[in-house]
Amino acid sequence: MVLQGRHISKAKIQEVGRIQNLINEFNSVGLARIEKVPAKALHSLRDTLRGDVVITVSKKKLVQRAFDASKKPNLVEFADQIEGITALLFTNMNPIKLAQYLESKAVKGPAKPGDVAPDDIVVKAGDTKLAPGPIISELNQYLKVPTMIKGGTIHIRTDTVTHHKGDIINEKQAQLLTRLGIEPMTIKLDFYSAWENGEILPEEVLHLDEEEIMGNVRLAASQALNLALSLNIITNETITPMIQKAARDAIGLALELPIFVPELLDQYLAKATRQATVVNAAAFGLEIAQPAPSEEDSSKKEEVEEEKKEDDEPAGLGSLFG
Repeated sequence: MVLQGRHISKAKIQEVGRIQNLINEFNSVGLARIEKVPAKALHSLRDTLRGDVVITVSKKKLVQRAFDASKKPNLVEFADQIEGITALLFTNMNPIKLAQYLESKAVKGPAKPGDVAPDDIVVKAGDTKLAPGPIISELNQYLKVPTMIKGGTIHIRTDTVTHHKGDIINEKQAQLLTRLGIEPMTIKLDFYSAWENGEILPEEVLHLDEEEIMGNVRLAASQALNLALSLNIITNETITPMIQKAARDAIGLALELPIFVPELLDQYLAKATRQATVVNAAAFGLEIAQPAPSEEDSSKKEEVEEEKKEDDEPAGLGSLFG
């Protein structure tokens, strides 16, 4: 690749070439915000991902030149999405799997001036291990925590919320929280966009909730099955419940018509008993007693349900009309 212009340094040309080589080597490129990622944490993550992901940081204009020169589809548009201090992640991993992996590597870290509290920050009651001194008044003034001296160290009297979710943490508060050993911030690579073989994946796709997706799939499958049953569409999934329903309907019809099916003798007797009980109660003004089911009754009910399942099989239909 040849870059036009007199003032392009050799170092910049080499950097563009290096990025081009990475583009040609890997199928996917990710963008991750690293403004609030300490250098130590970034270095540790580089070591962890070595062999699977190459993490590099370069100037946006040089990245744009390299992406443009690669001639791969949608890379120029992808480069336009770079914002702030961004790391490039070159990999052959599936971007969604990479996003999940990066999320699993998140760690807690100290707050910095200007950070926004991700959740309520609570200072727990107990020994701070800090020696008495000016810090007592600072804790009271900046964090509003009640203190006392006990055993030669500063103690917090009660659990205290110093910041609510969304509050800004100023410089003095950040210093005090760090001295108390409180690390409220989540440190991770903020993976916000990816390019894979010509396709650009936005942040909302990279961070899809797998459980929510599976729940939606199960709901859609259930709704599709119910719709197919209501429309009498025969499939491998609907044939069994359709036959079972037809068997139940046939038995119900047989019990209502003036015909006798020997296999339904128990149902005829049970129906006659119920009807006789209702007539008797109506004639003499009696209430129909509803005895509480015993354990034995419950056991019999389960047996009846099992027998009913057998009665619902297609063979039962033949006995009704054969």
